[in-house]
Amino acid sequence: MRRWGLAWTLGVAAVLVIGPLILSPVLRSEVFGDSAVLLLISWIPMLVACVVAWGLSRGLGRRDELDRRVVGAMDGHPLNRELLWQGLMLIGFILSMMLISGVLRVYGEETGTTPDLAMSASLVSRLLFLFAIPLLILDRSGITVEGKGTAMPAIALGVSEPWRWLGLAPVALAVGMMGYLILPHIGLPPPSLTLYAMLFAFALIAVCEEIFFRCMMQTRLEILLGRWGGIVITSAVFALTYALIQPYDAVAQLPPEHDLTHDIGMAMLTYGAASVLYGYLWACFRNTWINVLMRLAVFVLILPPDLQIGI
Repeated sequence: MRRWGLAWTLGVAAVLVIGPLILSPVLRSEVFGDSAVLLLISWIPMLVACVVAWGLSRGLGRRDELDRRVVGAMDGHPLNRELLWQGLMLIGFILSMMLISGVLRVYGEETGTTPDLAMSASLVSRLLFLFAIPLLILDRSGITVEGKGTAMPAIALGVSEPWRWLGLAPVALAVGMMGYLILPHIGLPPPSLTLYAMLFAFALIAVCEEIFFRCMMQTRLEILLGRWGGIVITSAVFALTYALIQPYDAVAQLPPEHDLTHDIGMAMLTYGAASVLYGYLWACFRNTWINVLMRLAVFVLILPPDLQIGI
C-alpha cells in the first residue's frame, strides 16, 4: 500500500477535480474565468510555504527522528479499524449538520437568531464528532495501561523542541503574500466584539479539525500509504467534507446556491489545496498550533469587512 499509495490517491484527487470540471459548466467558467486569479493568489503562496517548510525541517530540524516518534506512538493501534471509526464520525458530523440546519430553518424565523444559532450548532457538532468522541475512541480517553493513548497527543500538542516552531516562518510568509495580494481589495474587518467572538469560535473549530484530520487521520494514513499518500487522501476527505456540509454550515466559504458537483470541484480546488499545505506543515513539524495559527490568519484575510461569513 505504501508503494502505490501516492499514485492511486493522486488518481482519486484528479478524478474529484477533473470530473466536476467536465460535468459543471458553471465551475469551468469560474475556474477559467472570474476565479482564476483568486486561485493563483492562494496557490502560489501555499506552494512557496511548502518549499520553505521543507528546507527548514530538513536543514535545521530532526524530521526523521520525529517521524520515528510518531510511528512509535501509533504502535499497537489498529489503524484500519480506527480509520473506519473516523469515517463513521464524519458521517455523524455531516448528518448532525443537516439535522440541526433543518431545525434552525423551521424555527429560525420565529426566534430571529438563526445566524448566531447556526455558528453555535456548527461549533457544537465539531466539538462532539471531530474532537470529543474521536479522543474517546481513538486515544482511549488518553489513559491506558500501556500509555499508548497519551503518546500522540503529547507529540502534537506538547511541542517542546524549538525547531518545531520553525513552521511559523512559512506560515508568516504565506499569510504575508496573500495579505499583500488580497487586502488592498477587501481590507481587514474592524476590531469589534463580534470579530473577537468569531475568532474564538473559529479557533476552537480549527483545533477540532486539525486534531481530527491531521493528528488522527493523516498520521494513520501516512503510516499505511506513505507521507504524500496520507497528505493527498486526507486533503481530499477534508475538501469533500466541506463540499457536503456547505449548505448547512455557518463556516463554509464555498459559493452558495450551486449543485453538489460544482461544490465538490470548487472544494477540491480551494479547501483541498489549502489542506495540502496544512498537511505538509503537519508532516514537517507535527505541531498542531502552527496549523491552527495558519488557519486563523487565513480566516481573517478572507473575512469580509461586514463580518458576514456565508450564513
